[in-house]
Amino acid sequence: MRTFLCVLIPAIASAAAFAQQLPIGLPIQQVSPSFLDIESRPTDAQARKLVEQTYAYFAAKDEGRFADAYSAFSISQKRTVPFDGWKAQLEDFYRKAGSGQGRKLQKITWYKNPPNAQPGVYAAVDFTGQFPNLSLYCGFVAWRQQMDGSFELVREEASSIEKSVAEKMTPEMMQRARSQFRC
Repeated sequence: MRTFLCVLIPAIASAAAFAQQLPIGLPIQQVSPSFLDIESRPTDAQARKLVEQTYAYFAAKDEGRFADAYSAFSISQKRTVPFDGWKAQLEDFYRKAGSGQGRKLQKITWYKNPPNAQPGVYAAVDFTGQFPNLSLYCGFVAWRQQMDGSFELVREEASSIEKSVAEKMTPEMMQRARSQFRC
């Protein structure tokens, strides 16, 4: 396993510029017990592809290219999360949070044939991020690998605390929130 350089990747104006800004290292990786076959475990090349797609997804959202970000969704995710409602929620989020100032991928957890899901290789990518009006922002995106090696988004969860709320919290309360949010 390699550790990730502690940098935040700012929202980047173009995909070409974005690809050139990726960190050299990879986030910490772990493999779930569902990967019993050691020979079929994810490679660094798979992890790099996943990291690239994850940062591209965040860049599209941060740049307001919501249709581009939504195109990463799996068919089942699109059925569960209709575009118009998702876009409206994001626009509301960015109005409150401000523009994205970067994300850091903290960890990748790989799964093979998890319960209650279609068979395949999955990766949960834990992240943190910075926004001008938030004191805390973190979550995960879950991806399923496709036959061509690309990944499609099957789930996303994020939690945040606005600065105006955090100012009223004690350090212990903030720590409990971090723990609850799994930041």
